[in-house]
Amino acid sequence: MVEIVAFSKTQDCNLLVILYIQVCCSALWVAHSEVETESAAECDATLTFSSEITSLTEGNGDIHSRSLSPWNWTPNTDRNRIPRTLWEAECSTSFCSSPIPGQKDQHNLNSVPVYQDILVLTSHNGRRCYKASFRSVAVGCTCVRAETDQK
Repeated sequence: MVEIVAFSKTQDCNLLVILYIQVCCSALWVAHSEVETESAAECDATLTFSSEITSLTEGNGDIHSRSLSPWNWTPNTDRNRIPRTLWEAECSTSFCSSPIPGQKDQHNLNSVPVYQDILVLTSHNGRRCYKASFRSVAVGCTCVRAETDQK
């Protein structure tokens, strides 16, 4: 025997609203759970950095000013990045200096930056979760033959 239950239009509307709210809340709960899982998966490693300073960090003295293609160091600082400060080379002139003191600069040689990809860690929204990426940084300048239209 099947029992048929009849609802009034008001009860039907109330049931639909309740069902709609339950579906929406369930969808939001599932979406929020997936976001937390993804965030946790991105930050599941611990990195330890040595605080020892080695001779590699001392640099090459004043090579930047003794070069025939001299450059200046410019700091690029980002508080959400490791390392926080990257020192980038900026060529001092467009042309190379003469190796013989007192001679004019070599206008057939151009001074150009040399780039190296540096591994950096970047955090987002101030979190202690970092994303690794490479950044191209000018690490010095060198002399190259000037480009000409002649072949």
